[in-house]
Amino acid sequence: MINPNLKHLRVFVEIARRGSFRNAAAALHMSEPAASQAIAQLESMLAVKLLDRTTRTVRLTEPGAAFLVDAERLLDGMDHSIATLREFATTGRGRVTLACLSSTVYRLLPPALAEMKRRYPEINVVFRDDSMRGILHSLDSGECDVAIVSDDASNKRGLTIPLVTDSFQVVCQALHPLARQRQVSGADLAEQELVLLRRGSGIRDAFDRAIERLAIKLNVIHETTQFHTVLGLVESGLGVTVLPSMLCPAPTNSAFAVRPLVRPLVSRKLGLVFPADKEPSFAARALAEVVHQSVIASSLQTPPGVTKILRA
Repeated sequence: MINPNLKHLRVFVEIARRGSFRNAAAALHMSEPAASQAIAQLESMLAVKLLDRTTRTVRLTEPGAAFLVDAERLLDGMDHSIATLREFATTGRGRVTLACLSSTVYRLLPPALAEMKRRYPEINVVFRDDSMRGILHSLDSGECDVAIVSDDASNKRGLTIPLVTDSFQVVCQALHPLARQRQVSGADLAEQELVLLRRGSGIRDAFDRAIERLAIKLNVIHETTQFHTVLGLVESGLGVTVLPSMLCPAPTNSAFAVRPLVRPLVSRKLGLVFPADKEPSFAARALAEVVHQSVIASSLQTPPGVTKILRA
């Protein structure tokens, strides 16, 4: 089966925009019969009529109008990618914006950014740390070229390049009774006063769903949007919290005890994703590959509870 190519798409889009085979052919520096043949081939391959044409007018059919949106998106993405690649090939310069969850900045990005600078010194990497909601908005609006996100319910696009699995753990004061246990269950937490991230965050929602499946009732006394505030309240003895391992204090921090959460087991996958409506640029693909290689490298030490995902 022969599939439509860029020539077919460009001819179709140009005719749709100009409303004329003759004007479209002139703009594309081709003959009018060649343009007509390209549309006939495209309609034959798709088995659908895209254009209604008479001796005077050319109009989109209903399927043609729907197809035009996707055709323009594909061509714009390809044109952007080619222009970026040509610019890099000519000047060696480029720019890429990475949106990422705050918890990944310190743990995962430094070695990747250092390696990116070594390999591609003329590509300027700009990163923005944000919440899942903010990152998904940046992806949809085209404000970023690649993002590090989790696979929670708000992320409908999945992960293009999985990086790590991040297990949830219980964090308490070092002298708290729970610190004497090797692991902590949801039933144990039901007997404690909890300090948690506010509802609506991906982390809190994932934890709540797991707890609700076990019909465990919790006593949440403080909620906040900042995990640093959560840890400050825990350190002050105002409660116990549950966080992904990426956000937990390091084992060298003697003020806290960190214990695995069991029954329920809760985890999230973190990985890279590109905007759905445009072709990734050379710089975006290069950055994604460098981030992935840096994360799975044996030299990168991940926190306890974080497991690297090795692609086949």
